[in-house]
Amino acid sequence: MKTLIQTSALALIAVFMMSVSVMAASPDKTTEKAREAVSKAAPDDWYTLAESAEMCFKKGVNLKEAKQWLDTSLQIKESAFAHEVAGDYYMSYKLYEKAITSYVNSMKLLKQKDFYADTDALQAKIDKANKKL
Repeated sequence: MKTLIQTSALALIAVFMMSVSVMAASPDKTTEKAREAVSKAAPDDWYTLAESAEMCFKKGVNLKEAKQWLDTSLQIKESAFAHEVAGDYYMSYKLYEKAITSYVNSMKLLKQKDFYADTDALQAKIDKANKKL
């Protein structure tokens, strides 16, 4: 009986380990969609890079590659959207000063484009980050 329980436990552990390794080897749907969008994007398509990074950040998947996409997006064009996504990324890693800097940059770019742009949501994010400091 004891041998049967041990054998069953080992079999269960083996099945679990195999399922974990299969899941790790195959990317999730969000990563697949993001990679597909990036692969189809034009070389100067900063928005698709930032949007794909944002999708991954929100789901908490493929973070390293998504951060590279975001950095490339910001190299192509300094955009309010990409800076806000960067701020959200930094907030998730508790890098509050970097998050504030990114949110402020986002606000500046919005105001340059439209002085009357609504920046209340960004200000709320800045306030939240300041409270965490």
